[in-house]
Amino acid sequence: MKLADLQKKLKPAKLDGYLVTRNNMFLNQDVRNDENLVRLLTGFTGSDGSLLILRDKAILFVDGRYELQAPRETDSREVEVFCTKDCSFHRWLAQNTQDLTRFRLGINPWCLTQTEKEALSVNCISVSAVPDFLPPMLSADAANVFEHKLEFAGESAAEKIGRLCNALLREKADAAFFSLADDVSWLFNLRSDALPETPILRAMALVEKNGKAWLFGNNLNTGNLKLDYPLLALSEIPAVLRRFKKKKIMLDPDANAAALLEILKSNQTDIISAPDKIQQFKAVKNPVELAGIRRAHLRDGVAVTKFLCWLDANRQGKTELDIVEKLHAFRAKGDNYFSESFATIAASGPNGAVVHYHPDSHSNRRLDDNSLLLLDSGAQYEDGTTDVTRTVALGVPSREMAENFTLVLKAHIALSSAVFPTHTPGGALDVLARAPLWNAGKDYNHGTGHGVGCFLNVHEGPQRISRSNGAYPLAAGMITSVEPGYYEENRYGIRIENLVEITDAAPELPAGYLKFKNLTLIPIDKRLINKYLLNDGEIDWLNNYHRQVEEALSPYLTAAERNWLQEACSPL
Repeated sequence: MKLADLQKKLKPAKLDGYLVTRNNMFLNQDVRNDENLVRLLTGFTGSDGSLLILRDKAILFVDGRYELQAPRETDSREVEVFCTKDCSFHRWLAQNTQDLTRFRLGINPWCLTQTEKEALSVNCISVSAVPDFLPPMLSADAANVFEHKLEFAGESAAEKIGRLCNALLREKADAAFFSLADDVSWLFNLRSDALPETPILRAMALVEKNGKAWLFGNNLNTGNLKLDYPLLALSEIPAVLRRFKKKKIMLDPDANAAALLEILKSNQTDIISAPDKIQQFKAVKNPVELAGIRRAHLRDGVAVTKFLCWLDANRQGKTELDIVEKLHAFRAKGDNYFSESFATIAASGPNGAVVHYHPDSHSNRRLDDNSLLLLDSGAQYEDGTTDVTRTVALGVPSREMAENFTLVLKAHIALSSAVFPTHTPGGALDVLARAPLWNAGKDYNHGTGHGVGCFLNVHEGPQRISRSNGAYPLAAGMITSVEPGYYEENRYGIRIENLVEITDAAPELPAGYLKFKNLTLIPIDKRLINKYLLNDGEIDWLNNYHRQVEEALSPYLTAAERNWLQEACSPL
């Protein structure tokens, strides 16, 4: 499949352009490589990006994380790259189209939400649903389905569905439809091996107010697993929805495909637009989930610390891919290990400036002295999902490296130490992490925090700590990352990331206030710290954190590893 072949199809289809997103029918960006149409058409490997195919050119729109990566991976003769912080999709079209009202854009209505489709129309673009313009979005490979055990989930599927039914009754809805695979996975306590790093069940669901439900998915091998609800093919969705003619179905236009809403409208179904209830339920972890997540982070901390000890003694001659393989080997020994939670970012030297760089056989760089290694990795355990970034000194860091690392550390501490009223939007806290960098005339072009699932997506909404998409209020029981960074193009990158649990701030403060509690238990490289740029409170925070790390991990390490950890965690 080539861009030129698709461009030739535009004129016969009476289209001026066609929009390709990285989403599949489940509206998530977790797709197999052979399903990633943006990658297949352009070579761009990032997790987010939209491709506008025109008759004479193609435009790739990416966010700030991929500002450096996208131009490197694409052919400039075929694809122009724009960063959305500088030029959005809508702005580009307005500036480069003589008459937007006459511009006819083709979309796959199963791969855009209703909100996204309406945004195109609001901007005077004539939108045409052409779902068959491109090859199918889903692989035909079968996926094995398995149960997420109650001992890890903490709540049965029946109990979760009961909560949902109560919400339907309050909204006076007859049923609700859910397109997001992680929604369905959580609600029914089901997982699968469809994807290499994300154990989601690629299915949709319809749930009635009386608890009756249908699952819709293709090529799902349930084996001996007994499902309490019928599993139908995705193609059966329209037929089942026809049963709800002139009834009320609740759905979120931000989380359901535009095609789905058109089917319901054609059935004369009354649509109740409401925020995705499952996203809200899922974001707040129950006590069993939280206990499992803490255990998973302890296990992960042991594995990564063992690796860091090994790295200090064995880094000479090693490559980025060697690092990826070795870190995976340490993690895979842990109890309840399932897979990595995303492809490991092992970025040495200049590769570290590419925010979501992943080494391959072509880019694989040998570690060199007096440089930095940015290591962003995580794991899927049956009892929790982890995500951590550490920046490691390889040899003696420069004064500049240490100063910039210390600024990022100050940013990390500032946000990690925050206390805030309940219901505070995540976006309101983003500035706390940026302020130490802004004061030095520096910044980073990505969000500061994202939600994390429990044996689900490593990037989970609706909560975010971001200046561009952080409106959802934070609440006790949520998990988020704290990950400020700084990047020098063609030289190095720095990022420090922990996962934190949002908890009540009592008894320090009255009821109604929240704080962050660290989940990640991995030392921060003191060799990169300029102590004189830290105040006493920041030094205390670091020393207390390292004391917690050493006390938690030491019982699980060898004598040599304990000695290494003792030095790594010694007071600054």
